[in-house]
Amino acid sequence: MARGRPRKIQAKDALQSVMVAFWQNGYSGTSMNDLADASGMAKPGLYAAFGDKEALFEKALLHYFETYGGPVFARLQEARKHVVDDFRDFLGAVADLTLDKNTPSGCFLVNAIVDCTYGTERHREVVNGLRESRFTAIRERLLKAAAAGEIAPDADIDSAATFLDGQFSAIAMLGRSGISEPDLKTFVETGLRALPVRDPDTVFDGDGFSLPTLRQ
Repeated sequence: MARGRPRKIQAKDALQSVMVAFWQNGYSGTSMNDLADASGMAKPGLYAAFGDKEALFEKALLHYFETYGGPVFARLQEARKHVVDDFRDFLGAVADLTLDKNTPSGCFLVNAIVDCTYGTERHREVVNGLRESRFTAIRERLLKAAAAGEIAPDADIDSAATFLDGQFSAIAMLGRSGISEPDLKTFVETGLRALPVRDPDTVFDGDGFSLPTLRQ
């Protein structure tokens, strides 16, 4: 009986697999053989579709940001809810991703920063550029909150944005360390208390804004 033709691997599926491999093992810990095995494509096919390992890593970083970051940042920018609720959803989405058993632990971008597994200076620039995009999105949401009167008039927007950006990275690291979901959610809620909202007593004591009891 004649063998069937090999299944053609779609480029987007291959890139998804490549991204997961880099996410799991970093740049230096992932070989082209690993990427070929993960993607189901032979190395010549990978080179033809994406370029060399350096190019693959950059494309994987951008694919990660577009796939996982894009929808989350888009919802944040819509500003449909109170600023506290929007950042609860935003940081909660990060927590959910970092605890998802179907993906490698942590955040691909944060892992790259912490492990210094950039590969090249170009990769460092890409990572820093994506991180700057994240900060900008957070800051813009806070500016919208200030315009809507949700933020205290004397609030330092840049400092608040820096704090929330740091919370993003901290959540990713805690998830990578094996923290439980309840404790990570408590971490998120505790951080939200630092937001310079205009009426914190009303905001955080109202429905949907209660702070969980910290574990002893």
